[in-house]
Amino acid sequence: MQINRKTRNITKYLKHLQPTELYMLGLVVHPGVEARLKNLGFEVPLVPGQRVLAPARKGPASRRNAEGFDIVHRDRPKEIAYRQVVWTWTQFAGRNHTEEKSKVVDVPYQRYPRTHILPYGIELEVKMRADGQIYVLAGPFSNDEFSVAVATNSANMMREALGGFEVLDKELTSWVNAPMRRLHWQLLPPGRNPWESALPALEGVVEHAPAGNRGVLRARLSAVGAKKPDFVAIGLGGFEGYAVFGFARLKLCVLECPQVNNATYVLPMESWERVAQMTKAEILDARAHTARIVHTRRWFDALDSVLSDDRKAA
Repeated sequence: MQINRKTRNITKYLKHLQPTELYMLGLVVHPGVEARLKNLGFEVPLVPGQRVLAPARKGPASRRNAEGFDIVHRDRPKEIAYRQVVWTWTQFAGRNHTEEKSKVVDVPYQRYPRTHILPYGIELEVKMRADGQIYVLAGPFSNDEFSVAVATNSANMMREALGGFEVLDKELTSWVNAPMRRLHWQLLPPGRNPWESALPALEGVVEHAPAGNRGVLRARLSAVGAKKPDFVAIGLGGFEGYAVFGFARLKLCVLECPQVNNATYVLPMESWERVAQMTKAEILDARAHTARIVHTRRWFDALDSVLSDDRKAA
């Protein structure tokens, strides 16, 4: 039975399952679902094994799944936090001339303390049943209290992205094995100067960011681009707004996050193919990245240090 409405708790649809029994959330792929999958970033015709993280823009559940969320502690005293903005001013340049200057500054403000919860990162996958029927699936999940929150959010994410969901138990399905391929990144044409050739696509990333964040994001992307990356890729699906810069000489990838006041991640680049197949949880894992550069006024100096050619020599 397909459920097309938001659910507060997935357990009311699991009464036919035994405790701890595994189940999937999914839908049979028909033309309407296929069109929605294409909009999410799947390649059509669909091939079993394709995986996509649904874009945050699809709704609150998709946003929690792709970007995480904050628990705001309104019972605690407010604290000082900082937001980054581009400060622009006009400076005297002699003989009745002026020039416009700008820099990124940290602006303090007060807010309630908050705890950031990492994204659930549940991906949608195309799979084929033994009889040839194509499904899109999320899971598996266990029928227990520990899986309720993530499974409930995943059900609502599927409703936002695909219009609904079904609960599929293991007895209903027998899946054909297929190699997994994540469709998270679009590798931009390198050309003779990868940064220059990537500029139009990166400007599109900037324009899709909130208006107040664009100047800061543009400044950060330009700072990374000035280091002459060997390739540039932009995120798709749940990685929308992200950009990856590869530096072969340093064996590093720089992953820039679109949210101001977040962080930039530096990953070892054994190969681009390996990085491209990492989940968001793997990228955010402290054991996976070699550096995490927090978005503060010291970000530019920290980037210089990480991407210094002296670092390679050391």
